[in-house]
Amino acid sequence: MLLELSAPEARDLKQALESALRKLLEEIAATDQRAYRDMLRERYGRLDQLNRRLEVSVEEDSAYA
Repeated sequence: MLLELSAPEARDLKQALESALRKLLEEIAATDQRAYRDMLRERYGRLDQLNRRLEVSVEEDSAYA
């Protein structure tokens, strides 16, 4: 799947992802159930990877602006 974003959309999405990642870390730290914590860690990993990919894209767009 390919999704094209404008520079402002990419920045907004990056900020939303960073907020979600912070909340996930808090939830991971607060849970005692191993299976739930593992699921949250997997989700964190996916969102973190997406955030890193988006960071490269945002930086490239900033370099050409």
